[in-house]
Amino acid sequence: MPACTFPSRRALLLSALLSAASIPSWADPAAQSSAAEDRRQALDRFIAKKKFVNEPFYRVDLKEADRLRYEAWVNQLARDLRRLPPSRQTKPVVLGLFKPVMKKFDPAEGEDQDRLVGYLEELMDIFGIESSDGLLSSWRHGADTSGLLEARNAQAVAAMTPDERVLLERLQGIHKANAEETLRSLFGAPVFEDEGSKMWSVTAADRSSTLGLLERWGALTLLWQANGRFIYARRL
Repeated sequence: MPACTFPSRRALLLSALLSAASIPSWADPAAQSSAAEDRRQALDRFIAKKKFVNEPFYRVDLKEADRLRYEAWVNQLARDLRRLPPSRQTKPVVLGLFKPVMKKFDPAEGEDQDRLVGYLEELMDIFGIESSDGLLSSWRHGADTSGLLEARNAQAVAAMTPDERVLLERLQGIHKANAEETLRSLFGAPVFEDEGSKMWSVTAADRSSTLGLLERWGALTLLWQANGRFIYARRL
């Protein structure tokens, strides 16, 4: 009769740790429920917002009938997204629901298409989607332009001095909520401030190198310009 062997306590502990690590975060019902409720509330706020109104970066006065039609299309999309069960609130499903709405805007003016893209990006933020993988830019511009920004940023980093790269590392921790506070702590008051934009001088003697925050339809972009050397941009 073969000897009966038992796993060691160390092996049992290791097995338990590995099993715990393999449990996905969405398996926590409380966390999943809280995230779903936050998303529903964000979608409710989005639906309640009046859309396609004259505002910075969208200086258009639509006929009210056109505005209401465009608003209804976008709000219906948001309602369709709101009805998705958590298991289907995935990037492919969300972007797939965008496509019929984008098709409806094919005959619209360019300014109205741009504003639609802004609303779609808001919905992406609600669902934690960082990129449309070229869907939006291909529809709006006829080509995937997402790689252009990455290429320009790579060129900018290559053109930076060692000190500028150190600053860039510090800026990587900036996000939408703390961006202005961080730049004020580093560079003081903005040297320029206008509706939707603020600019700080990186160089004390002049404005040959500036950092700016550009707010457009709820999205915030960090823009670093060094005259004649590079332009670096990152959406926060």
